[in-house]
Amino acid sequence: MPFLKTKTILTFLILTVSVIDLFPQSDSLLKFIFIPHPRSEDRENLSVNPDIAKIDFSMYDVLLLGGDLTFDTDNSSATLAHCDSVFDLGNPNTLWSLGNHDVQSGHRQLIKDFTGRDSYYSYTRDGITFLVLDTELDANGSSSTFITGDQLQMVQNVCDSIMDSRYLILLHHRLMWMINNDDFKDRLTDSIALSSRLLDTTNFYSDIYPLLQNVKNKGIQVLVFGGDRSDFNVEYNPEDSITFYAAALSVDVPDSLKNVIVLNYNLSNKLINIEFVPLFEDTITTDVRRIFSSPGRFVLNQNYPNPFNPTTTISWYSPLSGRQTLKIYDILGNEITTLVNEFKPEGNYKVKFDGSNLPSGVYYYRLQAGKFTETKKLVLLR
Repeated sequence: MPFLKTKTILTFLILTVSVIDLFPQSDSLLKFIFIPHPRSEDRENLSVNPDIAKIDFSMYDVLLLGGDLTFDTDNSSATLAHCDSVFDLGNPNTLWSLGNHDVQSGHRQLIKDFTGRDSYYSYTRDGITFLVLDTELDANGSSSTFITGDQLQMVQNVCDSIMDSRYLILLHHRLMWMINNDDFKDRLTDSIALSSRLLDTTNFYSDIYPLLQNVKNKGIQVLVFGGDRSDFNVEYNPEDSITFYAAALSVDVPDSLKNVIVLNYNLSNKLINIEFVPLFEDTITTDVRRIFSSPGRFVLNQNYPNPFNPTTTISWYSPLSGRQTLKIYDILGNEITTLVNEFKPEGNYKVKFDGSNLPSGVYYYRLQAGKFTETKKLVLLR
């Protein structure tokens, strides 16, 4: 069968964060990008694949991360800071499903400090509900993975209550839906990651799949994205309106066959067009540094150091004279302080921010000057 196109007590966390709009839109087309398994094989420096790091993520309204950002992501704050510099982990539009290499050091709190979220949650925007699962939370090595307890309750509550969304997008790491599935049994020998290939037990078909079918029966399209390593592209559609995706992005795949997935969402007709895009396509690999080197543009730099404790420096370049404001916000969008509110001529500027009176966490700084507005994230770690 071809794989590219085949026809306690109630406690749950549904995260709907109302913060600064980091992706303002001027037209009716939104672009999402799904990046599966973006880690490099550099086990010493624990880095993101440098070809992934070159992608201009500012072009996308939602970033879907399939997990395994590095070989050992929660190893240290420095490793997470590297990932944060690439993916902006605390941005509410950066959705990250944790992989086994993300949590193998057991420092989940470090991840929470950078993201400001628990490891499973839901998020709704523009008529789409996203469900982000943690397939490592109740995993037993490479033998089994379960969605249980409060996480399962969250899935059930979202699936039961979803009404107004046009789409439900499920993001997870381990490729649970390939396990014990006859359509995939001939492809599981060496073409997906060990953490998924050796699974023999999962409750996906017994507990999760029926909930997704109920959503489909409401007329809501269900899209499922699995982020573990795969050596082949998958667009698997065993029944109408539930489609499963994986993308070939592995060191074992030739560069010419490596793909990410881009979702083009038309706000006018609420339709999503999904395409596999080669990793080295110019439209997705534009180095964002080229934008910053262009003359005549405002440049808001990343604060340094980041993470910081308790002080950090924010710098920017203004090509025009005029009133400028620089403000700090918490993750809920509440204004914390105003650092700058004055007329400034063209030039380079910097200001120090002191977070001594603030708790650890994710914050945002926003520069406004005339029609220019830009927001970046800073992380206070004590």
